[in-house]
Amino acid sequence: MRSIITWRRPSMSNTPPNQELLDALALHYDDLVRYIRQRFRDRHFARDLVHDVYLQILDKPPRQRISLPLAFLRKVTFNRAIDRVRAESLRAAHLAAASHDEPALDSWDGARELDFEQQLHALLAIIEALPARQRQVFLLHRIHGMAQRDIAAELEISVNMVTQHFNRAMRTIASRWEQARRLHGEARA
Repeated sequence: MRSIITWRRPSMSNTPPNQELLDALALHYDDLVRYIRQRFRDRHFARDLVHDVYLQILDKPPRQRISLPLAFLRKVTFNRAIDRVRAESLRAAHLAAASHDEPALDSWDGARELDFEQQLHALLAIIEALPARQRQVFLLHRIHGMAQRDIAAELEISVNMVTQHFNRAMRTIASRWEQARRLHGEARA
């Protein structure tokens, strides 16, 4: 014996909450678009938002029935509009800041990179050529950020000697660096 299973469409009272919202959205689509358009002045923006709300209801339907579907849809659509406007303004601010802070990738060429590497190597060679104590004081102060009294305690010398070593190192670096940059500039020309 065969049993025939029949399927009956549920009555409207058994309609899931998201279907009621989707029906309300379809019924009031133009009203929702007009509502957002009045506040944000862009019809395409308003339509996109209403479509986003439709997808949101499909993806994550509310767990409870909504007693005032149109009011709920207006609130959800308005909140989504505010979120999108804020996100767009934040994105624009980040793009503007990034374009001012960093050089464009196209402006960084191989010649600039080579020039930078050559100058860096020249500076490192100047620092390496310093007398041992001057180099040590310079690196501890400038690179590691130690205070002069801490360097004096570490190296077991007076603060006055730390100051003298550091000043000599700075004078030597400045004079040799200027010479190296002049030579480098003449070599490029």
